[in-house]
Amino acid sequence: MLQLDPDTSVIVKRGIRRGVMTLFREREWGTALGALFGVFLLVQLLLIILVGAQGVQSLLRTRTDIRLEIREEAQDQDIHNFFAVLQQQDFLEDAAYITKEQAYERARTHDPELITFLEQFHMGNPFPDTIGVTLRSLDDYPRFRRFTEQKEWHGVIDPAFLSEVTDQEKQIYELLRFTRAGRSITTIILFVVATVLLFITTELVRRRVLGRANEVLVEKLVGSSPLAMFVPFATEACILLFFAIGLSICTSVLIIISFPALVPALKAGGILSALNAEISSLISGTLPAYFFLEILLVPVIATVGTWLGMHQELQARTLSLHTN
Repeated sequence: MLQLDPDTSVIVKRGIRRGVMTLFREREWGTALGALFGVFLLVQLLLIILVGAQGVQSLLRTRTDIRLEIREEAQDQDIHNFFAVLQQQDFLEDAAYITKEQAYERARTHDPELITFLEQFHMGNPFPDTIGVTLRSLDDYPRFRRFTEQKEWHGVIDPAFLSEVTDQEKQIYELLRFTRAGRSITTIILFVVATVLLFITTELVRRRVLGRANEVLVEKLVGSSPLAMFVPFATEACILLFFAIGLSICTSVLIIISFPALVPALKAGGILSALNAEISSLISGTLPAYFFLEILLVPVIATVGTWLGMHQELQARTLSLHTN
């Protein structure tokens, strides 16, 4: 254990000053900084992946759009009753009645080749009347299914379509299980990388101690306290870690900014624009907190790594001279 002298504050200030001066005097820390930067960049990318997986889960839970197909023989009054009761359910976010004519015109805009084919062969309008439903959350799927399976609605909703809704629910739950598994694996890798970071810091300090063995020996001969020997090396490790984490944060921010340009589907109007909006909201809300937590942990990592790297030198406080 480190023993604190009465003038601990003076020792700490001098140690920090020595660590800063030594680090900037010796220019042999470029490789160490590069290794630390690579590990921290991997940490930032893993955090971005975690946030992205959370965004996918959130999107799957909130964007539950369903199209209910109306039976052709359904009476208008029954359809209106079903739609009115559906709108009163607390699990509903939004609902829209789409007639077959409206569906036909939408298809003319989004799939003109299909409409051209239908009109060329006089095949008429193949689209049924539907009701578009958006649930508040994926967790409301069971309640929605129980509502649509009520006997009074059997004459309105196509029973075959209800099985498709159930299949859709199963597929979304499978996607949720997949994203949860991905988050768990990423979290495990993140802890492994954090351990590797600690080992790299330890090895960095150990090599610097070995490179300055004569200086450490002189400090032992003059009776320097373990704290006086510890603080300069801990300061050097802390500065390198701060540099590395700053570079990695800047690089990760640039990656986030340029990602929509690399993946056009994420841009506004793209097929993944909704996912991009969801993930962007989470990144802006949670990622800065992760970065701040990493910065707070830097002194802890530097302290533990320095202690592991030079604990033998700190414990060997006395030198014995043997004569023949």
